[in-house]
Amino acid sequence: MEDDFDVCVVGAGYGGATVAALLTHSGRRVALLEKTPLAGGKTQTIDRKGYRFEMFGAVGIPAHESRFHELVDVLGVADRVTFTVPEGDAASMRYKAASGEWRTSYNPLRQTGAPEEMASLRRIFGVNDDDLAVMARMYAAVLTLTDEELEILDDVGMLDWMRPFGLHKALESQICMNLNTLFVVPVNRLAASEAILTMRQQVIGGAGRYHIGGYGRVAEVCADYVAEHGGIYRTRSRVKRIVVEDGRAVGVETEEGVLRARAIISNAGIQPTVLRLAGREHFSSDYIKRIESLEPSWAIAGFRYVLDARIFDAALIPVFSDQSWLDDDRFAGMEAGDWPDVPLIAIDVPTEFDPSLSPEPGHQIANCQVFSSADPDSPMSEEAIRRAEITINELWPELEEHILRKEPYGAKQISGLSRDSVLPGCGGEAVGIAQVVGQVGRSKPDARTPLAGLYIVGCDAGGRGAGTHQAVDSGFHVASMVDADLS
Repeated sequence: MEDDFDVCVVGAGYGGATVAALLTHSGRRVALLEKTPLAGGKTQTIDRKGYRFEMFGAVGIPAHESRFHELVDVLGVADRVTFTVPEGDAASMRYKAASGEWRTSYNPLRQTGAPEEMASLRRIFGVNDDDLAVMARMYAAVLTLTDEELEILDDVGMLDWMRPFGLHKALESQICMNLNTLFVVPVNRLAASEAILTMRQQVIGGAGRYHIGGYGRVAEVCADYVAEHGGIYRTRSRVKRIVVEDGRAVGVETEEGVLRARAIISNAGIQPTVLRLAGREHFSSDYIKRIESLEPSWAIAGFRYVLDARIFDAALIPVFSDQSWLDDDRFAGMEAGDWPDVPLIAIDVPTEFDPSLSPEPGHQIANCQVFSSADPDSPMSEEAIRRAEITINELWPELEEHILRKEPYGAKQISGLSRDSVLPGCGGEAVGIAQVVGQVGRSKPDARTPLAGLYIVGCDAGGRGAGTHQAVDSGFHVASMVDADLS
């Protein structure tokens, strides 16, 4: 299968699919290789007996004017992708007050600060106008920080940045819960620059963008674009190693043979790429030490449900108390068996975004997620799921009698789908390298590795933002970098 390409991209997650399509668009001949049957990485959309759903949950932030919109416009494929954001009160919050009472609110996915939204916050969190004024001052700072001020916050934890505002405890819980859900890292070490950037995007562009046909649809279109414009796109094609000759990455070896290329771009994760695919021997000891020291995000564990009735009453449903949000100490307590009264649960319901995902009208697909260790061998995923199920059954006692299909998953399944475990405690990370102080901005790994011809794309290098938006942002930046290097 030996052939010559301008670029070979390893992995068709959102970073890999984006960079492959953009380089194809710029006139490069690209080979895109994916080890699973579908593009989309952790958010690939699978079909089981006519029910279509993501392997793992994803929330599109920003909902409007995102990098996803820019991507399909640049490629000229906007007619093949339909973005949707549910109207009305599509978000539902379940908050357990200190009294033990469960309180529920319904809100639009794009908050406006309307009087009814403020009234909902007063009711659910028991706050007053002064408390809301404090929160408004914090959001004003979020929206007005300059780029220079934001860059300084690469080295500041988000909790340290928030605390001087003096937020009411319940409002702080809601914001920290949201940040945990978006970044899957401890909020005390989440880089304030990354958190504030995404909060700004959320305020301006809203949340809850979904792609009709499944969240992985845009990645599928990007992968097809490569094949339609002179490149190749192969699924079920696992890369065994990156071929290095004379100090340069020159190709990849698969079961079918070797593909040679002027540039190799890996969406397989920086640690698996450097330590296994390319090999330690091709890098300095200092670089290897740095790569080994990188901290992963946490994993997500949970259940994918197929239900024969509409049980969950909104598209996005966070479930939490004041003890649920997580910093380092709270997460360490969970690992040691000291769990909060309510584990932080994020429920997304794909059929609320796109009813066509179910072959049966009125049936519902839902993904219920909790946080756990990124270690594929950790028992924490099972315990997290067990505790989350107790809370879910308390809130939705009718759920059990409507389950048609129930699939548990955790760090082991995440690693098997997307990210090989090459270091102890790593592999099951939900996002990739954690966006914590010391790993963002100037401290983030360079997308251009020290091995000539080898680049990293996706959530580990080259981008900013939350989740898949960061991956697509990386795809844009790395495509520009590689295109310039090849010119």
